[in-house]
Amino acid sequence: MYRVGYIDEDKGWLNTFYQNFKSEFDVKLFEVNEETELDTLVTQIFDSAIDILVLDFRLDETGLVDFNADQIMDKIQERNLYYPLIVLTSHETDALDHLSDAHVVNGKDLLDMGDEKLLILKHKVSKIAGDYKKKIAEAEIELKTLEEKRFKGGLLPNEEDRYVQLNSFLDKTIVAKGHLSRSFYSVDTNKRLDDLIEKTESLLRKLDDKSE
Repeated sequence: MYRVGYIDEDKGWLNTFYQNFKSEFDVKLFEVNEETELDTLVTQIFDSAIDILVLDFRLDETGLVDFNADQIMDKIQERNLYYPLIVLTSHETDALDHLSDAHVVNGKDLLDMGDEKLLILKHKVSKIAGDYKKKIAEAEIELKTLEEKRFKGGLLPNEEDRYVQLNSFLDKTIVAKGHLSRSFYSVDTNKRLDDLIEKTESLLRKLDDKSE
């Protein structure tokens, strides 16, 4: 069972979400009130160990807080770029104007549209949460395998590139940071970077010579 968080300033919507999702998910509700601070809320989200976060977009509608879902999402993605997020809103156009990823935006009326639409929404929540956890787990396993091979005898160039890609992906998440003992770049990678820098500097020198 996935643990799903939901943020809304409206207690009625908090209750509606809970009632609709409690059977299939472990639901964590985040109530917004006049004492809620953005940074504190984001810390609570990470500390709650939820698998996916669902947010209402217009949190400032009642004047309780001075931030909306886009600001929460920006703060979350500063710490975990790939954090699973879904926006439910009655103001879809407004949300689309403020969010860079249109795919996260969904109409809040899905919560009131009967079994078929609600089942689709639940399936989406499960799939996004599951796909994220699977991607993290597969990246950790693959990276561990490459790490072991690297220390035993070294990696081929394509394996070294993959090693760097996996490190880059995992270093942009909270979930996987610190799980593997690894040095980011190998000697081979550093040599290729040095060669690239040398070629770039040589090209720049040639351009400078031509401009004189």
